[in-house]
Amino acid sequence: MCVEDRISNFPDHIRCHILSFLPIKAAVRTSIISTKWRYLFASISTIKFDGYLMSGLTERNLDSFKNFVDRLLKFPDQVSLDCFRLNDIISWNDEDHNFDVSDWICAALCRGVKEIDLDLENLWDILPALLFTCHSLVTLKLVAKLDAVGSEIKVPSDVCLGNLKTLQLRNSVLFGDSIHRLISNCHVLEDLAFIECGFDNISEVNIQSPSLKRLVLEFDVT
Repeated sequence: MCVEDRISNFPDHIRCHILSFLPIKAAVRTSIISTKWRYLFASISTIKFDGYLMSGLTERNLDSFKNFVDRLLKFPDQVSLDCFRLNDIISWNDEDHNFDVSDWICAALCRGVKEIDLDLENLWDILPALLFTCHSLVTLKLVAKLDAVGSEIKVPSDVCLGNLKTLQLRNSVLFGDSIHRLISNCHVLEDLAFIECGFDNISEVNIQSPSLKRLVLEFDVT
């Protein structure tokens, strides 16, 4: 009895949408189904990587994993990204490896990503300056790991997130006028959350945003 493969006959954009709900490893495995699926995973608009993907990898596999992510993010003729998410992925450079998470974030930004969700160690040390001038960003969620070094928010003077509507920061420390500079340059901000954040060298927190609809403040008072 011949079973008809109806899914393979769907248009590419529908099959890409289906792949976006799968873990990245499962999405890549679909490339062996047939020639129609071979490179389809490279066109998915949602890319999520979790730390469990790196568990148990040997040194050789680490380099292969890094090269795979590089190709996935920089594959020719790619569509823009709806969401780019990293959780528990560690960035490091040494004599044997060049594992630069910052470069991956830049690649996502260059693809016009709309949502970035990062939950990383040393978060604020690896964020590229390009993140703060990306006009495609609509949602930005940043979580610094507890007890991690590098949780200080470093907001550049030329920050401009003109289309950002949702901003969520967790486990970060804001210094001086960083918070005011950041918020005042998010002109259509609607949802703002500071969760378990600390404030240093700030006598008062003055949040002014005419477009703001929702505000969550959970301070870590020390």
